[in-house]
Amino acid sequence: MKILLMTWACDMEDVSEPEICSKWVREIAKDHDVTLFAVSRPDRYGCVKEQFPDLNVIEWKDIWVPKGLEKFRSVAKPGYIPYYFKARRFLRRLFKHQDFDVVHQITPLAWRYPSPAAGLGVPFIRGPIEGGLDTPTPLKSAVAGNLPFYYKLRDFDKFRKSIDPILKQSFLQTEMLLLAAPYVEEVIQPLKFQSSVLESDHGLLDKQRHPYNDKKLQNNPDCVTFVYVGRIVRTKGLRDAIHGLAAAKMRQKAKLIVIGDGDDLEICKQQAKDLNIENLVDFKGWQTRDEVDHFYQSSDVFLFPSFREPTGGVFLEAMSHSLATISCKYGGPEYFIDDECGILIPPQAPDQYAKAIGAAIDRLIADPTLRASMSKAAWKRANTHFSWEEKRKRLAHLYSQLSDNTHKPEVT
Repeated sequence: MKILLMTWACDMEDVSEPEICSKWVREIAKDHDVTLFAVSRPDRYGCVKEQFPDLNVIEWKDIWVPKGLEKFRSVAKPGYIPYYFKARRFLRRLFKHQDFDVVHQITPLAWRYPSPAAGLGVPFIRGPIEGGLDTPTPLKSAVAGNLPFYYKLRDFDKFRKSIDPILKQSFLQTEMLLLAAPYVEEVIQPLKFQSSVLESDHGLLDKQRHPYNDKKLQNNPDCVTFVYVGRIVRTKGLRDAIHGLAAAKMRQKAKLIVIGDGDDLEICKQQAKDLNIENLVDFKGWQTRDEVDHFYQSSDVFLFPSFREPTGGVFLEAMSHSLATISCKYGGPEYFIDDECGILIPPQAPDQYAKAIGAAIDRLIADPTLRASMSKAAWKRANTHFSWEEKRKRLAHLYSQLSDNTHKPEVT
């Protein structure tokens, strides 16, 4: 099929959303005739054409911002407003001269951005969309005052769903939305849309597949290794994991390996010392990709109680390495981790949350058979439902469904 892919910050040499987007483009292009319409940072302009030489690439440059505002650019995307109107005019001209079976806008992943391709007469699919996940009420006090000023813009987004005519029209004119996790449907209310399906932004590539690690069944019964991998900031829950380990009755049979860095690192180190479990927590700092894989392979359980996690790429990594998981029953983890793969703990006040984490730690230490069954279930779920092979099949089916429908007249 002939597909126009639209992306914002598609760059396989970057991290986070640009890297995720590049994977979507590479995988979709395996099955379809793709034209790629991309926007790049000024300092990376030209990278898309270089990285996708076999595709027809239309690459635009994002607006310039001072170096100190790069984080603001990635979060707020101030260049998107002029892009929307310019791109909408461009697409109208493009569609007069080129036919596409489907237009698919992959990024921005955040739902708050209207698409310039909606309602232009070509079947249109948008997503996966995500974002807008609030801190759960019982844990809001834990993050009070810790967020950058521009995160307050998210409060305004709640009103835009009711008053922004361009955003509302964009959703209404989108034939299919891909939702990165179930919570997104609630977030985007009261916006009206035609249809939606669940499709995570993350997928398991062939090179990321690992054989089932049955050696975990033979691990030392006197020591169960828990591993945390990620940024060390308050919402990722490492403080809660450390307090949970301290609350566990069987903590002397546990070891927690911490991989990552961040603003909360020194506080977490001090907490481990204050709670007298310094000998049970090993802070490894930042590690290379190969070293992270090694720690996944040599661990028994992924302990990552992040309580504002919109998706779940790190969960997919752990699952692909045959790891059972302990996390929060909220947001992205609810989609990746089911009851067969791990233990999800409802968000509670910090003290109760830590105690519940401790109880989950005790449960998995005491029951090696349960750990083994969750390990196998996690590996299987990662390699089936979340594999890119299966995602491509689902996308091809959606494209075919949309293309078979009669093209709708343009709505102005």
